[in-house]
Amino acid sequence: MKVLLFMLLGLAVAGGAWSQPYEALEHVDRIVDLSGIVMVADTGEVVYQKSFGFADHQSKKAIDEHTLFPLASLTKPFTAMAIGLLQEQGRLDLDDPIAEYLVQFASNPTLTIRHLVEHRSGLIRDLTDQRVISPYELIELEDLVDAIAKAPMRSKAGSTYQYSNANYQVLARLVEEVADQSYESYLKEYILQPAGMAATCVLEDFGPPELAKGHAHGNLLAGYHFSHAYGSGNLASTVSDLYAFAKAQKDGVFGVPSKLLGWMHGSLQGRAYREHTGHLGSGYATCLRFFEDEDLVVIVLLNTQFPDVLELVDALSAEALRLSINHTDGREWDLVGSSLDRTVFQGGDGDSLALQMKNGILMVQPMQGRPVYLKRVGEGVYRDLEHPLFTHHLFADESGSLSAYEIRGLVRSTRYERVF
Repeated sequence: MKVLLFMLLGLAVAGGAWSQPYEALEHVDRIVDLSGIVMVADTGEVVYQKSFGFADHQSKKAIDEHTLFPLASLTKPFTAMAIGLLQEQGRLDLDDPIAEYLVQFASNPTLTIRHLVEHRSGLIRDLTDQRVISPYELIELEDLVDAIAKAPMRSKAGSTYQYSNANYQVLARLVEEVADQSYESYLKEYILQPAGMAATCVLEDFGPPELAKGHAHGNLLAGYHFSHAYGSGNLASTVSDLYAFAKAQKDGVFGVPSKLLGWMHGSLQGRAYREHTGHLGSGYATCLRFFEDEDLVVIVLLNTQFPDVLELVDALSAEALRLSINHTDGREWDLVGSSLDRTVFQGGDGDSLALQMKNGILMVQPMQGRPVYLKRVGEGVYRDLEHPLFTHHLFADESGSLSAYEIRGLVRSTRYERVF
């Protein structure tokens, strides 16, 4: 706890030197055993780069800017860009029904290409969820798309946002059908080569020997066969290549419509960004974030299971933008010697959750999803051992009664007020 608080204090100093994120990441490394590489580029110059751990923990091979990492779902914006370029070339339209190109979807005539790109298709999230396929075995792209088309729909096409890997696997097949060439060759010709991404490649099997090996807690994990993630998570790249891609976008190598497809959008203390993350259960986490108004790029590539990659990206972004980190002050409410029946709290966006002390453990139950169990690490302060970069805080009102619950990351915090 002291380590984390010291790290937060260091990050909160506005206008600090670039040694501060280095120190912050060193502290994070002590908590979660980082393995990977980070880069920050400001106004066209790399201002911070640091590697941690090893590309292969057995051979102790070092990680550098040329180490190849699976991008996982960071593949998706590249697939979306291919679709955007095909539209700019006049070979398809985003509002075309996918059934016009892929016969597997003839029974779903309202499903459009745009629905797939924007995750509003209603298709299954991933065939591996239902164990229809194994991530460790070869599957041909045509068979993958056939199985997706036959899987039950989660919702009506166009009706709601539901993130789906299957969307982008179908889009990869669409690229091949419309371009009359392989997905790999189209990406190389129209995206990778124009951007100067010489090391970036499409992973067809278990990946080349030079691929960074995925780890968890220092143990090597079995690698996935990347055919199961074709178009949704089967690109591999380096931090240098991703920076080249960022520069190519800034320099106008690609058209504006195509470069904006497939990204997530957000903001950090009023600074808008677009980004995409990636996670693989075989031991990888990635993120590429653009602050276009500030001409800032943040890249994180990890070869370890790390669910909180965005915490690292936020910490690097906050320091690069010289943002102050201000968490809410208040009187901590401690559960020691107290009991807590199920108590409901509501956030500013209307989301609700419930807290309850059960068998000496504080349980947080979201309205949707599985419960989170918290360990007390200080007065009114708790920690989720699966997400150690977050702390959880309970606050009292003037009368000493429990009044609020707050989740704090390295930069952001989310507060919930008690519902009486």
